[in-house]
Amino acid sequence: MALSIEIRHGYVYLVEARTGKMSAGLQKTHYYEYPEEWVTETGITNVEGFASLLLQHLKEQNMRDKKAYFCINNNAVIYRELNIPKVDERKVQLLVKTEMMSALNLTPDYIMDYVYLNDVEVEGNVQSRVLGVAMQIKAIESLLEVAKLCKLDVQGIDSATNAIIKMMEESPLLENTTQLIVADIGNGHLRLYLFENGIYALARNNKIISFKDVTPEEVTNSIVDNINKMIQFSYTRKNGSDSKKVVITGIDEELEDVQRFVNENLLIECEILGKPHYVTGHKFENRYTNAVGALLRK
Repeated sequence: MALSIEIRHGYVYLVEARTGKMSAGLQKTHYYEYPEEWVTETGITNVEGFASLLLQHLKEQNMRDKKAYFCINNNAVIYRELNIPKVDERKVQLLVKTEMMSALNLTPDYIMDYVYLNDVEVEGNVQSRVLGVAMQIKAIESLLEVAKLCKLDVQGIDSATNAIIKMMEESPLLENTTQLIVADIGNGHLRLYLFENGIYALARNNKIISFKDVTPEEVTNSIVDNINKMIQFSYTRKNGSDSKKVVITGIDEELEDVQRFVNENLLIECEILGKPHYVTGHKFENRYTNAVGALLRK
């Protein structure tokens, strides 16, 4: 058993599951809201308040597992796709750190990691394409302090992008589609991912209208407008073609309206993610997609 804790803008999503290699048997799911100012790009600013609220909900839901995976889905994580020379695996970490610090002007108080994506040919040379990820040390320390206060044993800290990549790599949705756009709909935030020929290409993070501020139709229009911008951008890519599909996930109550708008107004095939084949047990809800992805082990 393991516990996944996804931290979004203003919301925490919890998944307790039995896990195996690329499998998750869902036991319990739950989400709750927290004051959005408690979490910034520097991490959790109100550690005691955040930990107290998390502990309260874990107790109320009888979620007792102590092995915890954190999934960060907010501005605390910085991403960068990099092409680096193929070198000994032991040297990749240092190379990624150097490239990230140079490209993004980061200071040494960031911890950097990477995810291998694929090999690419650059000017006749084969290079490794990786997804570089950076977080401030104090942001990670704030997570570990929350875990300590809640008596959780941290097994890993994952990013939302890597969670989505793991989810989609095992999905048949990538088959027979040159370009696949995955839209992860949150409250006030929209993450868009582009996959080309079955491989992750890039991601975009968009701030959208909050459900609390306007009508549901205005929110849907805002979401679809941003999806359309990603579609138009995809045509400018080297792999840009008419073989496209949009897959949506996130807040379940919004998905059917977005699907209908995309199908009818953008004339692009759109479908709701649905329950992946490697997920069993408890009823699957799309709002827990990232939390489930964080539990998957390759």
